[in-house]
Amino acid sequence: MKKRVLYAIAVMASLALSGTSCTTDKNSDNNESVSSRDIKFESYTYDYIGEFTGSDTLEAPGGKLVRFIGQGILPQDIGDTDVNALRETLLNMAGVRITDGNAKPVLPDSMQLTDLPASETEACGETVSTLTTTLVTPRAVVWENMNYAYACLAAHGNSSTKYVNFCLTDGKVISLGDLFKKDYKDTLLQLIRDKIKNDGYDLLVPVDQIGIPAQFGLTSKGIIFSYDPYQIAPYSEGTIQVELSAGELSDILSPHGLYILLGIKETK
Repeated sequence: MKKRVLYAIAVMASLALSGTSCTTDKNSDNNESVSSRDIKFESYTYDYIGEFTGSDTLEAPGGKLVRFIGQGILPQDIGDTDVNALRETLLNMAGVRITDGNAKPVLPDSMQLTDLPASETEACGETVSTLTTTLVTPRAVVWENMNYAYACLAAHGNSSTKYVNFCLTDGKVISLGDLFKKDYKDTLLQLIRDKIKNDGYDLLVPVDQIGIPAQFGLTSKGIIFSYDPYQIAPYSEGTIQVELSAGELSDILSPHGLYILLGIKETK
């Protein structure tokens, strides 16, 4: 079985995308395709054993060792768009580096990679990272990175979820400010808080102290807002994700936001 190898694959080779600009073309008819391009992805996998270099480690079988498992999807080509900055953003989010076709996890300064066979070595700790595309439309691609880490002899592991929402051909990561009208924050915050309250989560803070999370991902219906364990609720509640549909957000979505989410172009 091949490990630690970056292999180029056309996951969605020659996927024709129509009207890929995240800004509307006011010189074109609303129903007219303004451009098309191919988008290609490549994948990576790795499976390594890392070792703590200091002597202050737990007395347990494999106490100095952590297994690092990872896989992901990266953009290989988006027409004439320079994907280098996007790739770097995704690699940083996933905590991985690729050198000479080999993918390796980024380790803390207190650790180093070993040559031990991962599948045959007992490691007390484990980290699993998965970088996937959750949405591909003619206007945007969304990446989600899910990371799970278990520290040796801990009561349980912990997880985190991060997103990168990328506007095709504009060549930029989408921010909330790109999607909403000015002064959107109070309305958006109330929508999020109402959903959380109605779902009856066991919270660590009063619902009126919950803020807009840094992590959000576009979906086929609207936008997901994601809170990791312990951000607003105990571990037992898991990752809390609040999905708001485009309809629920319609009062605060900008014309640009409507276009990115639904392909509805601004009319004169």
